[in-house]
Amino acid sequence: QVQRDYTFTHPRYDQQHTATGDQDLKNQHKDYERYDYPGRYKRDIAGKPFTKTRLTALRNDAKLAHVEGDDERLQPGLAFDLNDHPREDFNDRWRTIAIKHEGKQHTSLQEESFGSGLGTSYSLKGSAIRWTSDWKAPLRPKPCIDGPQIATVVGPPGEEIYCDEWGRVKVQFPWDRSDKNNDHSSCWIRVAQGWAGATWGAMAVPRIGQELIIGYLDGDPDQPIATGRTYRETNLPPYELPKHKTRMTIKSQTHKGNGFNELRFEDELGHEEVFIHAEKDKNVHVKHDNTTFVGNNRKEEVGNDEQITIGNDQSHVIGRDHTLSSGRDHETTVGRDRSERVGNNRYDTTTANHHSEVGGHCQQTISGQHRLTAGQGIHHTTTVYQLQASERVVFQSPGGSLTLDAQGIHLNGIAITLRGPVNATNPCKG
Repeated sequence: QVQRDYTFTHPRYDQQHTATGDQDLKNQHKDYERYDYPGRYKRDIAGKPFTKTRLTALRNDAKLAHVEGDDERLQPGLAFDLNDHPREDFNDRWRTIAIKHEGKQHTSLQEESFGSGLGTSYSLKGSAIRWTSDWKAPLRPKPCIDGPQIATVVGPPGEEIYCDEWGRVKVQFPWDRSDKNNDHSSCWIRVAQGWAGATWGAMAVPRIGQELIIGYLDGDPDQPIATGRTYRETNLPPYELPKHKTRMTIKSQTHKGNGFNELRFEDELGHEEVFIHAEKDKNVHVKHDNTTFVGNNRKEEVGNDEQITIGNDQSHVIGRDHTLSSGRDHETTVGRDRSERVGNNRYDTTTANHHSEVGGHCQQTISGQHRLTAGQGIHHTTTVYQLQASERVVFQSPGGSLTLDAQGIHLNGIAITLRGPVNATNPCKG
């Protein structure tokens, strides 16, 4: 006898057990094998002895004696001693396992009353095994459930989600008159998922109050499994139907709250949409490239702070205008060089003060004019101040002017006041 079974807790272990009967039967082949699956056990501690018991039951008639007689005291299960049999090895204690009784009382049969003179007769025919033989009752067929059933997920009071480490749930069947509707209503029941890998796949634990479709492995009522889920009057679809028949959605509900997360697809012509709703946080992790294409407008709104960290370069290409508005401060830090190129005009407006600090040199090259207008004053402080012009330098004020050009120095004023010594040097004298 060879048997196997399966348990999801040890799926790679075939739970195969083998039992061999005695080999002292004559004129019979000794290599016959009977294979049975499922073996109707889930653990080795039960499978090994059960396989032996199955074989014993199958071999109940391997060594069988047939008896006939008229001793009504003989009953199935009782033992008797056989004596004075011509075969000495038959003179032993035997156990009766089956008896067929037959009796006739002709006077009670009107249609056969003519034979009443024969009197009453009784006889029996039976089967027996030796007293030392082990007899096991044949395995009775297990009840079989032909189709699936409907059940409701249940759990302890105050819970919304109740499962074990395998994602199994407990249910209440409508035919169960105990009406417990709690975590004692059924055994743990496995739930079929859309994807089941090794620590990857899809997982959606049925919640208390939801309706499940319960199937049975091999029709075995002791091996229920939830194969599907259905909506009903107390559990309506997320959106009204058939009004929103073009919507496909994955929508959850906040545990012990009123929020939800959702991924929704709208397939109505002209209104196609992919909608994502996160009740709180949203995290996207891309280990390589991330490409986003927007064919028309794009809008982003952040209610609080935003932080962007870029490990290498960043490039922005804007086809037309770029507007940046900051309600408070704007700070830019550049680790090395910074270059700005303006294709046309540039306007900088500072409402209050403007402060620039250059750690090294400052150089400006202007192709046209450079005009600086200060409403109050201009103050330059330096070690050496050098002003150079290819044609002329003009200093002008309301009281006069000073012009330096190729012809010399021209000083013109309403009045000229010189304080301190004046040294004149005539370069023409030799």
